[in-house]
Amino acid sequence: MKWQQRVRVATGLSCWQIMLHLLVVAVLVMGWLSGALVRVGLGLCVLYGVTVVLMLFLQRHHEERWREVGDFLEELTTTWYFGAAMIVLWLLSRVLQNNLLLALAGLAILAGPAVVSLLTREKKLGDIPPEHRIRH
Repeated sequence: MKWQQRVRVATGLSCWQIMLHLLVVAVLVMGWLSGALVRVGLGLCVLYGVTVVLMLFLQRHHEERWREVGDFLEELTTTWYFGAAMIVLWLLSRVLQNNLLLALAGLAILAGPAVVSLLTREKKLGDIPPEHRIRH
């Protein structure tokens, strides 16, 4: 087994995903040391938003090559979502002084995509013919 496969099995992440996490941590540490952590956090959140918009656009492109780029961006945004959510919550904590509002925002940011995914999955299951459904 190649070492990249061992890393993937052990961590559940590919090497490029691990490198992305380390790069983001390094950028955040540099922002903290230079006193520009808010600007760095905002920049990372904008970068994440641009990546999501590009992903949505490219996944619906008529050329296969661009759809593959969109699929790569989807994996990238999935990997980076939790970090972006934490940065957004930290930035909100700089503005909001109400812990209840912060907790609700955190719940919406972290649980929102999972709830939406479950709701859309249930709608998709309704479209599956009965003979193709799994019986328990």
